[in-house]
Amino acid sequence: MKEIFENCNNKGKGVREMTVNKPLTEVLVVRGEKQSLVEFSDFFLMIATRLKENGQFSIVEGEKTTIIAPDEPLEVELKYEKKYDKHQFEIEFEWLEGQSNEKLTIK
Repeated sequence: MKEIFENCNNKGKGVREMTVNKPLTEVLVVRGEKQSLVEFSDFFLMIATRLKENGQFSIVEGEKTTIIAPDEPLEVELKYEKKYDKHQFEIEFEWLEGQSNEKLTIK
């Protein structure tokens, strides 16, 4: 609570403005490319297979390798948009590192 009050600036007339320091988002991979439907299907299937068999997959760009190893549970979001003749379908999954997927039991 002390940090909250230290970040409040009194603007006069009884109004307080609070400054919140949010952590910066680190973008690790951004890539877009045109693919055929078959190429995309193979790409997507490879991700799904690696996740199912190894719990992770790697994205390799030149000398840089980024390992994506999600923890469970995953939050999955599907989004389909259409604007005029342009269609966009997104699949997003999120997780928190170290979050337990164990169920609570009472004995």
